[in-house]
Amino acid sequence: APGFSEESVFTSPNADWVPEFAVAHSEITTYSDGRWGHHEYSRWPQEFDRDEFHIVCIPRFPLPNAPHSKVLWVTIQKTDWKLLNCGVLGVGLLHSDLEDMLVDAAQEAIGRLHELGDTGRWRKQGQFLIVCLNHTLDTLRTLPAVQGVIITLAAHVQRLTLEIWGLIKWLEDVKPVVEEAQNVAARPWDILGAHTSSAHTAKRLHWAGIPVWFQQPLTTLLAVHEVVQPTPLPADFSRQPAYPRLLLAKRDMSGALNMPGEWLRAMSALVRRQTQQSALPELVEAEQDAPPEAKRWREGAMFVGEASSSLGPAPPVFFAQERDTSRDLGHRLPTQPPKPSQASSAAPSQPSRRARARMKKREADRLACTSHPPPPIPARQYYSSRLVTASPVWVQALTSQGHLPQPRSSVTYYFAPPWLLDKLEGYPVDTKNARYLHHWLSIRTFCRMRLFDRTINGRPLTISEWRDALWGDYKITEPVETAAAARVPREKLRHSLRASIRRLFGNANALPSYDGASRPSFGNDSITFDMVESDIDTQRRIVWEAYETNWRSELLALDASVVGSDQWPQVERWDREYLVSKVWGSGTSGLDIVPCERQATPSFCWREPQEPGWEESRRYLAAFVTVLARWRDAPHGLTEAALAVLTCQPDEYARILSTAVNFYVRTFMDRYGRLPVPPVSASYV
Repeated sequence: APGFSEESVFTSPNADWVPEFAVAHSEITTYSDGRWGHHEYSRWPQEFDRDEFHIVCIPRFPLPNAPHSKVLWVTIQKTDWKLLNCGVLGVGLLHSDLEDMLVDAAQEAIGRLHELGDTGRWRKQGQFLIVCLNHTLDTLRTLPAVQGVIITLAAHVQRLTLEIWGLIKWLEDVKPVVEEAQNVAARPWDILGAHTSSAHTAKRLHWAGIPVWFQQPLTTLLAVHEVVQPTPLPADFSRQPAYPRLLLAKRDMSGALNMPGEWLRAMSALVRRQTQQSALPELVEAEQDAPPEAKRWREGAMFVGEASSSLGPAPPVFFAQERDTSRDLGHRLPTQPPKPSQASSAAPSQPSRRARARMKKREADRLACTSHPPPPIPARQYYSSRLVTASPVWVQALTSQGHLPQPRSSVTYYFAPPWLLDKLEGYPVDTKNARYLHHWLSIRTFCRMRLFDRTINGRPLTISEWRDALWGDYKITEPVETAAAARVPREKLRHSLRASIRRLFGNANALPSYDGASRPSFGNDSITFDMVESDIDTQRRIVWEAYETNWRSELLALDASVVGSDQWPQVERWDREYLVSKVWGSGTSGLDIVPCERQATPSFCWREPQEPGWEESRRYLAAFVTVLARWRDAPHGLTEAALAVLTCQPDEYARILSTAVNFYVRTFMDRYGRLPVPPVSASYV
């Protein structure tokens, strides 16, 4: 078949067809099916790169010993995306059936790779692919997005899963043949193969049974048995560019991307930057005098040095950083307001008679409550729940802190504070509790999305802001500036914060105000107000999820704050979050903060030695201790405890558990000024 120039041709000693190969001379783009056209390395042969030998070993067809792999060759269609009513217009998720199929296929490949055990220097490559695949899956599952982004993510899941199968094929079958220089050319593997202009490489691949296309000069000495035309891409490959566009090296005139493996590393980095840039915001905002955020790069060809899908540090490559194209949806919240100054809070010299009467009544009410002060809020003192139960070691660690002093600033929560939804021993139940529970189901997807979506720019909310959000009155009204209101700056501030919450949740009428007749979905059920008011099981499920999401988010945030991983490069940060996520059992990514509704409630991870099934908690405690061991002022011997906890005696296990939990609670309080949300169980006895 014709080569890249008029004087060259492609020949093959072991293939009966010649692909239409890619040339990165102008741009590399993502198409409407999420694939990369001729550069789709998981489905189309590319130029050989010895540092990515596993790429040529990607299977061409579904594997007979992997029944879930068939979905990896399915073309993602626009109809596979469904619109979601979550408070942001025009976003949605992948259909659950297809999502489950992709998850099963990914877990099948990851499990098979783990079975290979220690693979030497390729272990780092496998770990990198697993971390990227898990993060992509959690992004696809957790964060609603526009149609094009969801399709791109789903196709990237297919791509990474196929790359893992290529790595498995390389390690199991092809690598021994290459290392021992065996000649198995008579029985070529059913894999993608590659093209090359090196005669030595072509011979090496041919002997190893790998389909190879050799580009060589067209001369009269070349023996030709059959002339064919290059085979175009399959008909199911889209020719329409995706929207939003995902371009690489739009102005690369140097041809650097045609170097073996360069464009692949660059394109993979671009996908991660443009579709998976989300990260949990800080639980406590940075100081006002902190240095400004670094300016975003503009589109263009630039050199980067980042770990990629190749082994070891990637050499400099060209890639186009995304432009600041994401539109602000008007969901910005003001920063937490400072305490009013003396000048602004000074009362006027001549208050009106009505204002003096209100002030006199407030003072009388204050004096009446002095003899019976209200109990401290659960952010400052631990109360046991009537619906869910924490492990005794967590109860002891939290109870021993007693009554915390008033924090210097308003404390914040990532999700609705569980005690606003829960029923606590010794703490009065809010009369609005049932309404809070019912409306929380309507806004919780938006609350999760606003933490990670860069177009919303959300921050953790204070307790009073969460009360307003859960109450659900999102009608935006302008304040009536009266003389009396002007004299009470605190009331003006309260009105301003309430209006900000209304704008956040009710922008463009995306989230309607609370409706008692609504039936929001929770798992496979539609929940009515009567159910959250009287059904204990429904209350328990909702409250358990609120505890679990807050616990996971707070652990991630505290770890990032202590070790500084929020300032690390993207892939290194993902790797740390992958380690942290093993504490609650999933071991996927930092986006896995909300339990999957369609899956059964996971087993409790914090059982103690005197309880049945406590041995199953060893691996979770080992992960927890491993995370804490890197923290500043960690107790002596915590690093060694991560290994000891897997086999130690019950007494030693209990000591390690108590030490780790108490250290976590103290560290959290010192940094955030309140008690942490503990992990709980809805069925724990």
